[in-house]
Amino acid sequence: MKLNKYTLLLLAVYCIPFVFLSMYNDYKNYSIIVYGLMIIAVWYFASLAKRKSSFFVLLIANILSFLSSYFWVLRVNKVEEWEGYFKPFSSDKFLVFVTVLIVLLQGAVYLCTRPADYERKVKRTEK
Repeated sequence: MKLNKYTLLLLAVYCIPFVFLSMYNDYKNYSIIVYGLMIIAVWYFASLAKRKSSFFVLLIANILSFLSSYFWVLRVNKVEEWEGYFKPFSSDKFLVFVTVLIVLLQGAVYLCTRPADYERKVKRTEK
């Protein structure tokens, strides 16, 4: 794993608790728009990871995102009464459920995205 500026930026961005922000917006504003924004952001970051970094970086980034979201879910559980909102899941189980779906989406994007040097390889084989 090489630590270049894209790798560090990707790891820093993934420290944002995307799933928690989506859950909290859903609970407070009864809106699922942030889930859609999260999917778009995750799609972009997964393709960026394929082009600029490695799968290992994407794995570590997802762990960081889950941990930051889990931290905030536990903090909100102490203040808000949102446990019944995500039925049939509790808030922490819903966090795990959404995180697994996001990881599956990222895996699909990672497998379908061409690497950064794909164009160079194609040009070399054409000559």
